[in-house]
Amino acid sequence: MMNHTTDTGLSCARRIQYFGLAMWIYVVLQFVTGFVGALPALLGINTTWLVLLGGTVVAGLPAMAVALQTTHTKVEGLKTTGHHFVSTYLRYVPMMFFWNIAFGLFWQLFQVSDQTLPAAPDPLDMVLMLLIAGFIGPVVEELFFRGFAYNCLKPYGAVFAAVISSLGFSFLHMNFVQGFPVFFFGLVFCAGYERTGSIWLPIALHVTNNTLAVLNGWFPQLVWIMMVLAAVGLVLTVLAAPVIRRDWDALMEKVRLFRCVKKAPAFWLLGILYVLTGIWFAVAA
Repeated sequence: MMNHTTDTGLSCARRIQYFGLAMWIYVVLQFVTGFVGALPALLGINTTWLVLLGGTVVAGLPAMAVALQTTHTKVEGLKTTGHHFVSTYLRYVPMMFFWNIAFGLFWQLFQVSDQTLPAAPDPLDMVLMLLIAGFIGPVVEELFFRGFAYNCLKPYGAVFAAVISSLGFSFLHMNFVQGFPVFFFGLVFCAGYERTGSIWLPIALHVTNNTLAVLNGWFPQLVWIMMVLAAVGLVLTVLAAPVIRRDWDALMEKVRLFRCVKKAPAFWLLGILYVLTGIWFAVAA
């Protein structure tokens, strides 16, 4: 039987459907705010920071509000730093940068740039971009994808919830250059969230990644720090192979749950849009 209902009365398919609907709100509002925010550029006024702000706060918060209301999900771990916060952070930061650098090198093989943020023309723009892309954006995205999506699907297994929420996280970026590594980032963020029980852990990881990514665009020398972290992350990932294998086996035991996705067209249609836009950007590049 494929209902898999919980004490809230919502089935697995219905939860994924609501997740997909919230994602559509997120994506559409990102497009609208991005279009409106970019209009002043026609007059030569730089509004990159405004576009970024609209794509995070204006798009993310309404989507999350709708999602939490429709699924009756509670964001766990807001009032605590949880267990083993510092040790988990220090372990997962290098693993995060392993995927960052690995995909960066992968795209270089195809001569595709993974630099997604434009250069900031003056110090004020630099500060605003760092604040929005480095701090505000990660907070909103973590509240939505880990706070809402992961918790919403967790009754069906932590690994299953991590995979589906990370797929949605990937879809949001609507291009392969960001979307591929973001999926693995999502898995790392979920693992940190699960280990500590605090939403502040994935937020801290996300802020670290985005802040260094923004700063690296302006100070390329920082790439060496990221390379060292990636090398450590590779070692830690290899050492974590038994845990990864255990989690994979746990996922395979619940593989039937993925049939729920077929009953959630709002989610898989967004996945199709992600693939189509990803192909379009790849061809255009």
